[in-house]
Order: sequence, then structure tokens, then C-alpha cells
Amino acid sequence: MDESERLWRFAEDIYARPGVEAACLKLQARYGLSISLLLAAVWSGLEGRGRLGVSSAEGAIRRGQEWDREVIAPLRALRRHLKLHPPRDLADDNHELRKQLIAAELRAEAIEQKLFLQDLPADLPAAAESERWRDAAWNAGVVVRRKCPTCDPEAVSAIARILCEACDELGNETATQEVRRVWP
Repeated sequence: MDESERLWRFAEDIYARPGVEAACLKLQARYGLSISLLLAAVWSGLEGRGRLGVSSAEGAIRRGQEWDREVIAPLRALRRHLKLHPPRDLADDNHELRKQLIAAELRAEAIEQKLFLQDLPADLPAAAESERWRDAAWNAGVVVRRKCPTCDPEAVSAIARILCEACDELGNETATQEVRRVWP
């Protein structure tokens, strides 16, 4: 399994854990955040890929956000439109089309993660294995901070929830404190 497949499986696993979907959707709705990009940033820290600096993260995050804005968001908008405004008397066709759009949206999110990995600098300093959760917390905060420049308690809480599910034995208070460090 290559690196992008491992990342995608990580993202699917974490997203399915208790409270993570709700936390992710809150960040997406409130800040227009790309969840696949956020989970890629968490994964990169946990995998020992290092801690993103504001400048080193710029390229990896920018191309992912462009892809999200230009490809993923329109697919999502169309899917949501069809849910709210289905064509009369074509429920089966509408349902099938929405399923195809969901599949296309998920495929586009996997591509977004590949773009992130391609642009992720290879020489970032990484924490010791037992402290990689700190890099994951930092990376998540850096991604969210681009869309949420002030330290919003709801954003911090959502990131902490994701981290607690991604990192065994990480407590919410510790995760929250670490995430807050990202904002000046």
C-alpha cells in the first residue's frame, strides 16, 4: 500500500470514530475548511513527516485548497442541490445521480490528499515518536488557522476531538492546550 492509500485509510478510519464526523462537519460548515486536507495534516504529523511551519505549509495547503474550491466544493454543492430540489417524478434517477456525485466527491478528496503529499516538504523537523501527536496538533492548527485566523474555541474544540480519536490515550485538555499554541 502506498503512502496516499495509507493516508486515505487513516482518514476514513478517523472520520468514522465517535464525534469526529460532527467535529469535521462543524469546521467545514463554519470555516469552509477542507476536511480531507485537515486529516492529511494530522496524519503527516503522526507519521513522522514533521511539523508544518507557516511558510512550509503554504504550498502544500494552497494547492489542496484550490482543488477543494474548484473541484470538490462544486461537486458538493450540486449534490446538496439535488437533495434539496430533486426533479419531480425522477426520484430513482436523482438518487442514483447523487450516489455518483458522492463517489466523485470522495475521489476528488483522495486526489486533494495526494496533492498535499506531493507538495509536503520532505525535510521538516519531526518530534520523537512518542511526541508525534504534538506535530499532528500543530499541523491541524496550521491548516485551520488559514481559514480561522483568530483562536476560536469551537475550532480548537473540534480539532481536539479529532486528535483525541486519532491518538490513543490523549486527553481532551492536553489536546486543547496544544492546539491553542498554534494561534499567536
